[in-house]
Amino acid sequence: MDPVHLVVPHLQQRDRGDCLAACAQMILTYLDISVTYDALLKQLDIKPRLGAPVSNLRFLEKLQLSVDYQSFGTFEDLHDQLRQKQPCLAFIKTGELPYWTENVDHAVVVVGLDDHYIYLNDPAFPTAPIQVEQDEFDLAWLEWDEKYVVLSVRD
Repeated sequence: MDPVHLVVPHLQQRDRGDCLAACAQMILTYLDISVTYDALLKQLDIKPRLGAPVSNLRFLEKLQLSVDYQSFGTFEDLHDQLRQKQPCLAFIKTGELPYWTENVDHAVVVVGLDDHYIYLNDPAFPTAPIQVEQDEFDLAWLEWDEKYVVLSVRD
Protein backbone atom coordinates (compact mmCIF):
# COMPACT_ATOMS: atom_id res chain seq x y z
CA MET A 1 0.00 0.00 0.00
CA ASP A 2 1.53 3.30 -1.05
CA PRO A 3 1.61 5.86 1.77
CA VAL A 4 -0.90 8.67 1.52
CA HIS A 5 -1.28 11.67 3.80
CA LEU A 6 -3.65 14.62 3.47
CA VAL A 7 -3.02 17.96 5.12
CA VAL A 8 -6.32 18.48 6.92
CA PRO A 9 -6.49 21.42 9.35
CA HIS A 10 -6.80 20.17 12.93
CA LEU A 11 -9.41 21.52 15.32
CA GLN A 12 -9.73 20.60 18.98
CA GLN A 13 -13.27 20.09 20.21
CA ARG A 14 -14.49 22.66 22.73
CA ASP A 15 -16.60 20.35 24.87
CA ARG A 16 -16.75 16.65 25.65
CA GLY A 17 -19.62 15.89 23.26
CA ASP A 18 -18.44 18.01 20.34
CA CYS A 19 -16.31 15.49 18.43
CA LEU A 20 -18.77 15.15 15.55
CA ALA A 21 -18.91 18.92 15.01
CA ALA A 22 -15.13 19.31 15.32
CA CYS A 23 -14.50 16.51 12.81
CA ALA A 24 -17.06 17.92 10.41
CA GLN A 25 -15.45 21.35 10.64
CA MET A 26 -11.99 19.90 9.95
CA ILE A 27 -13.28 18.28 6.77
CA LEU A 28 -15.35 21.30 5.72
CA THR A 29 -12.32 23.56 6.16
CA TYR A 30 -10.27 21.12 4.08
CA LEU A 31 -13.01 21.31 1.40
CA ASP A 32 -12.82 25.13 1.61
CA ILE A 33 -16.37 25.44 2.96
CA SER A 34 -16.77 28.14 5.59
CA VAL A 35 -19.11 27.24 8.44
CA THR A 36 -18.63 28.35 12.04
CA TYR A 37 -18.20 25.87 14.85
CA ASP A 38 -21.30 27.24 16.57
CA ALA A 39 -23.33 26.84 13.38
CA LEU A 40 -22.22 23.20 13.14
CA LEU A 41 -23.17 22.55 16.76
CA LYS A 42 -26.65 23.80 15.93
CA GLN A 43 -26.87 22.16 12.49
CA LEU A 44 -25.83 18.75 13.88
CA ASP A 45 -28.04 19.17 16.96
CA ILE A 46 -25.12 18.50 19.33
CA LYS A 47 -26.26 18.15 22.94
CA PRO A 48 -23.78 19.66 25.43
CA ARG A 49 -21.47 16.99 26.92
CA LEU A 50 -23.56 14.24 25.24
CA GLY A 51 -22.93 14.71 21.53
CA ALA A 52 -25.23 13.58 18.73
CA PRO A 53 -26.01 10.46 16.73
CA VAL A 54 -23.81 9.81 13.71
CA SER A 55 -26.94 9.98 11.57
CA ASN A 56 -27.16 13.72 12.30
CA LEU A 57 -24.42 14.23 9.72
CA ARG A 58 -27.22 13.97 7.15
CA PHE A 59 -28.19 17.51 8.20
CA LEU A 60 -25.06 18.70 6.38
CA GLU A 61 -26.79 17.91 3.09
CA LYS A 62 -28.45 21.32 3.54
CA LEU A 63 -24.98 22.78 2.87
CA GLN A 64 -24.93 21.15 -0.60
CA LEU A 65 -22.77 18.30 0.66
CA SER A 66 -22.97 14.64 -0.14
CA VAL A 67 -22.89 12.53 3.05
CA ASP A 68 -21.84 8.97 2.21
CA TYR A 69 -22.25 6.51 5.12
CA GLN A 70 -20.31 3.23 4.94
CA SER A 71 -20.20 0.24 7.30
CA PHE A 72 -17.79 -2.69 7.41
CA GLY A 73 -15.08 -0.59 5.81
CA THR A 74 -11.56 -1.82 5.19
CA PHE A 75 -8.17 -0.16 5.21
CA GLU A 76 -8.26 -0.48 1.42
CA ASP A 77 -11.53 1.52 1.40
CA LEU A 78 -9.95 4.25 3.53
CA HIS A 79 -6.84 4.21 1.34
CA ASP A 80 -8.94 4.60 -1.81
CA GLN A 81 -10.77 7.59 -0.32
CA LEU A 82 -7.52 9.22 0.80
CA ARG A 83 -5.98 8.69 -2.66
CA GLN A 84 -9.00 10.57 -4.04
CA LYS A 85 -8.16 13.43 -1.63
CA GLN A 86 -11.15 12.58 0.60
CA PRO A 87 -10.49 12.47 4.36
CA CYS A 88 -12.83 10.09 6.20
CA LEU A 89 -14.74 10.60 9.41
CA ALA A 90 -14.42 7.33 11.35
CA PHE A 91 -16.28 6.17 14.45
CA ILE A 92 -14.45 4.35 17.21
CA LYS A 93 -14.44 3.18 20.80
CA THR A 94 -11.47 4.93 22.39
CA GLY A 95 -10.55 2.25 24.92
CA GLU A 96 -8.72 0.31 22.21
CA LEU A 97 -6.41 3.22 21.37
CA PRO A 98 -3.11 3.40 23.27
CA TYR A 99 -3.19 7.16 23.78
CA TRP A 100 -6.66 7.23 25.40
CA THR A 101 -7.28 6.58 29.11
CA GLU A 102 -11.05 6.15 28.93
CA ASN A 103 -13.46 4.16 26.77
CA VAL A 104 -16.04 6.35 25.01
CA ASP A 105 -17.72 6.53 21.62
CA HIS A 106 -15.83 9.02 19.51
CA ALA A 107 -15.29 10.43 16.02
CA VAL A 108 -11.91 11.06 14.38
CA VAL A 109 -10.75 12.19 10.95
CA VAL A 110 -8.57 9.73 9.04
CA VAL A 111 -5.93 11.80 7.22
CA GLY A 112 -3.27 9.25 6.32
CA LEU A 113 -2.41 5.60 5.91
CA ASP A 114 0.65 3.49 5.17
CA ASP A 115 1.57 -0.19 5.51
CA HIS A 116 1.69 -0.11 9.31
CA TYR A 117 0.01 3.02 10.61
CA ILE A 118 -3.10 5.11 10.29
CA TYR A 119 -2.93 8.85 10.95
CA LEU A 120 -5.75 10.58 12.79
CA ASN A 121 -6.84 14.10 13.53
CA ASP A 122 -8.39 13.39 16.92
CA PRO A 123 -10.40 16.40 18.10
CA ALA A 124 -9.99 15.43 21.76
CA PHE A 125 -6.26 16.24 21.59
CA PRO A 126 -4.44 19.49 20.79
CA THR A 127 -1.97 18.15 18.21
CA ALA A 128 -2.37 16.14 15.05
CA PRO A 129 -1.97 13.90 13.26
CA ILE A 130 -1.68 11.07 15.76
CA GLN A 131 0.03 7.93 14.47
CA VAL A 132 -1.71 4.69 15.50
CA GLU A 133 -0.84 1.13 14.58
CA GLN A 134 -3.42 -0.26 12.18
CA ASP A 135 -4.22 -3.24 14.44
CA GLU A 136 -5.00 -0.97 17.38
CA PHE A 137 -7.17 1.32 15.28
CA ASP A 138 -9.00 -1.64 13.77
CA LEU A 139 -10.00 -2.90 17.23
CA ALA A 140 -11.41 0.54 18.09
CA TRP A 141 -13.11 0.83 14.69
CA LEU A 142 -14.54 -2.68 14.83
CA GLU A 143 -16.59 -1.64 17.88
CA TRP A 144 -18.53 0.59 15.44
CA ASP A 145 -18.75 -2.02 12.65
CA GLU A 146 -15.94 -0.19 10.84
CA LYS A 147 -18.27 2.71 10.07
CA TYR A 148 -17.03 5.80 8.28
CA VAL A 149 -18.48 8.77 6.45
CA VAL A 150 -17.17 10.70 3.47
CA LEU A 151 -18.28 14.31 3.11
CA SER A 152 -17.92 15.82 -0.35
CA VAL A 153 -19.19 18.78 -2.31
CA ARG A 154 -22.27 17.88 -4.31
CA ASP A 155 -22.02 18.50 -8.07
